[in-house]
Amino acid sequence: MHSALMDNLLLGQSGIAGYPPGAAFGPRLLYDFEFIWVIKGSAKVELDQHRFEAPAGAVLLGRPGMTQRFDWDPRTRSIHAFLHFSFDYSTPDWPPLNQWPVVRQIAGEDIVRPLFRYVVGLAQSASGNSPQLLESAVTLMLQSFLSGRTAIVSEPQEDLPPAVQKTLTAIRHALAQDPPAPLTLRHLARAAHVTPEHLCRLFRRHLNMGPLQCVGLARLERAASLLVRTNLPIRQIADATGFASPYHFSNKFRKVHGYSPRDYRMSMQSGFFIPSNPVIQQLFVPTIKPA
Repeated sequence: MHSALMDNLLLGQSGIAGYPPGAAFGPRLLYDFEFIWVIKGSAKVELDQHRFEAPAGAVLLGRPGMTQRFDWDPRTRSIHAFLHFSFDYSTPDWPPLNQWPVVRQIAGEDIVRPLFRYVVGLAQSASGNSPQLLESAVTLMLQSFLSGRTAIVSEPQEDLPPAVQKTLTAIRHALAQDPPAPLTLRHLARAAHVTPEHLCRLFRRHLNMGPLQCVGLARLERAASLLVRTNLPIRQIADATGFASPYHFSNKFRKVHGYSPRDYRMSMQSGFFIPSNPVIQQLFVPTIKPA
């Protein structure tokens, strides 16, 4: 993939759209490129001869001249972000349009969706007159989508001691259960094959936090994923992530993220990027899909 920026980039409309259960949109002829990120719900999509299911997390790319139609989830409200743009794609740096993918099923931590939030937020903000920033961000977004190299790997884990890596794996597995399995310091030390005291020293030295503090932050990261990826009530999310009460959950969540769970959900759905808490840099917590 080329390294040059997009020539003559022109951004069109961008934002967030919501659809009630069973809504349809189209057919509509595209005159430019359109990125679509299905944030909630799902859709049956037609892009010319391409027909496919687009669940939450899918990112779509429509091209000029395509006819698109969306039949949105008949059971729940659907939300998607969209970004229209045009540029000179006729240069040799870009592959022929008929070789471009139209959909990526993106899971876990990726580069495309944070860039999507960034571009939409920047385009709609008072500082939206930053053409170089927008050009660089949209170029990286498109290059990543076309190449399929969208995953963000937690490389810092590679330099961590084996005992810490084993502990992070135990935390990840426990949080993947429904409901999440309870974790104690003794349990984590057994999983790492070290004493509790030694495990605490290793965590303090390499992660600047204790093992149980890491567990707490990982639980909050899972809760943040549920807030963005599901319609679950906050009380149910608090139960699903092992908090004693919605009040206790909200209090802990605000201390780490700076937002209440409700405000966090509204901000993320509006396309504004809120950085993850520090544990996500070391511990990958899989996105929890609604039942």
